Order: sequence, then structure tokens, then C-alpha cells
Amino acid sequence: MAYALERSIGFKINQTANRINNKFNTLLQKYDIAPEQRATLEIIKYEKDVNQTKIANILAKDKTTISRTLATLEKKGFILKKQIDKRTNLIELTLEGEKILEESAFIVKEFRKKISSNLDENEINKIVELLEKVALSMEE
Repeated sequence: MAYALERSIGFKINQTANRINNKFNTLLQKYDIAPEQRATLEIIKYEKDVNQTKIANILAKDKTTISRTLATLEKKGFILKKQIDKRTNLIELTLEGEKILEESAFIVKEFRKKISSNLDENEINKIVELLEKVALSMEE
């Protein structure tokens, strides 16, 4: 490549994210769950008073996308929505949702280790710091 795309931070981030997601999708196929669905389940498990807005903010996704993800997870029997008022649902894991998180935990842990296997702790911290700066520039 000898053009602007090769030096584009956005392109490189997207290219890397695509590679990570493709590999992660393949690993999670046997659980019939997509990476974003699993991330959503993990958020529901560990965050307090989880609702669609909170999940959307954590994943940096729009509410419509999260709504579709939640509908899929509910259809699979992994979550329950409890209506608090006309506009707010609290979301909880079902036993089946807990089970899928537990069954896939080892693969996820190993995958996360593999991503950083060629990096030392300082490099990992620097990547996180730099990505946070890039994300912040998108909010300005």
C-alpha cells in the first residue's frame, strides 16, 4: 500500500477489530452466540441496575442495535427483561444465560490472552491509553 489508507488510524483500528471479531466469531460459533451478544451477557452479569441505555454506553453502540441484541438474547432464553416503568426495563441473566457465560469463559479468557500475547504490560497499557485518546477525539 502506498496511499493514505495505509496510514489511516481509523482504517487500522477497523482492520484489527475485524480480524479480532472474525476469529472470536469462529470460536463462539459452537455456543450459538456472537461476540457482541456475549459481551452484553457479561455486562448484564457484572453491572448493577443494567438497562438498554447503560449497555449501549458501555459498548458504544446505538440503542437500536442493543435493542436487537437484547431481543435475540431474550428469544434464546439467556435474559429476562423486567419493566420498571413505561420506558425502562431492568435486564437480568437467566440460568441459561449464566450457563452460556460459564461454558464459554475458558475460550474467552484464552482468546483475550492470545490478543496480547506478543505485548508486554507497558505496551498493553499504552495501547489502551492511545485507543482511549482516539475515542475521546470522536466525542469532541
